[in-house]
Amino acid sequence: MTYCLGMLCRKGAVFLSDSRTSAGMDNITVRTKMRVFEKPGDRVICIMSSGNLSLTQATLALIDDDLHLNESHPARKHLMNRQTMYETVRYVGSKVREVEQRDRAALEADGFDFNINLIVGGQIAGLGPEVHSIYPQGNSIHASRDCAFLQIGESKYGKPILDRGFSYESTLMDALKFGIISIDATMKSNVAVGPPIDILCYKTDALEVKMRTRLEENDPYLLEIGRKWQDGIVRLVRQMPAADFSKPALGFATAA
Repeated sequence: MTYCLGMLCRKGAVFLSDSRTSAGMDNITVRTKMRVFEKPGDRVICIMSSGNLSLTQATLALIDDDLHLNESHPARKHLMNRQTMYETVRYVGSKVREVEQRDRAALEADGFDFNINLIVGGQIAGLGPEVHSIYPQGNSIHASRDCAFLQIGESKYGKPILDRGFSYESTLMDALKFGIISIDATMKSNVAVGPPIDILCYKTDALEVKMRTRLEENDPYLLEIGRKWQDGIVRLVRQMPAADFSKPALGFATAA
């Protein structure tokens, strides 16, 4: 299982992903689900992936191949020479379709779904930051001021805190806190999502990677966020008013 989160705010964008690809009593595999590409002064592109590992790796391999072949064929279309983020996302979607055309029939013949989802975001010089989500069909949606975050993978546990607290107007550092809490809530409820947590915090017009880190399982900051969030919930619940059972319940018959 996987959980990846892309968040768009006025001052930039935040990207977070877990690193667990399988889970069990004796089977835990760790692989990064975040790839970051940069051309300082020109663009920063982040790709996060969920789904069948062979499909995500195949898609990224095709992207890497185009970047490598560009050295001998400068006119070749690749990830880092699209004029807009939308064109970049369409390019990545075309690589998903290439893998689909090659592998879907064989997968479905053996009972496996064609399961791949991607979050692609970042900024190209002269344009604002963007965050997009790509479906298995290669088409996409994008985050907006009204819907400022996109999730892939195990999304349900980490969504409530984002719905209640995060918005496009959140500061970049507050957005990061909300993102870490969202990841923490997901890890608490689903053992198939786990650390290390990869983070890219991108400030508008930086056009280079300046704030990127990985939080390991015992990272003091990750542990502190989780502890304070849990303690805060308990404290707030205790401060809330008790239910009033003195009033008759509407819609229920009273005993004779």
